[in-house]
Amino acid sequence: MDPILAAQALPRIAERAMRAAILDAVAAGRMTPRSLVDRALVGFERAARRSGALRPAPLFAERDRIARELRAFIDGKLCARLRALRRADVVAIGAPAKPFDLLVRNRRGRLYAVVFRRLPRDGRRLERFARMREAAQQATRTPVYGVLVYDFSRGAALLLNQTGAQGVYRYLRAS
Repeated sequence: MDPILAAQALPRIAERAMRAAILDAVAAGRMTPRSLVDRALVGFERAARRSGALRPAPLFAERDRIARELRAFIDGKLCARLRALRRADVVAIGAPAKPFDLLVRNRRGRLYAVVFRRLPRDGRRLERFARMREAAQQATRTPVYGVLVYDFSRGAALLLNQTGAQGVYRYLRAS
């Protein structure tokens, strides 16, 4: 594979590795900063090696970005809330939670979907929000009260409520 094309795929590979590390940590019930970053970096390097020949500079830049974005996640409120979840409150992780990453119940018993992504900063961002909200509305077996979207690039969480006809997009600070 061409090194330029392989370098363009690095952000997607890094996002998948960070998402997998977080979901593994939630499933195991142990979310320490060091293990989370180490697991993400190992997964990223393994996937990057499979994708083709890469130059060291983009690889190291993406590694630094992974470490920085996971550190912001670890220092945020969402990570603290995920750590505090009881095992019984985690409904589904990974493939069983598709199209979301995680399904959890809050203290009041409401079901929330959690999504970890690097969101674009342009108009495509709103399209993704609409698709996530539509997927939540199509959940027929158990209604999803809201979708909590964590944006790795901004280090912020956004709640897409299902209340009302249009839904409410509320910005939640990460720290």
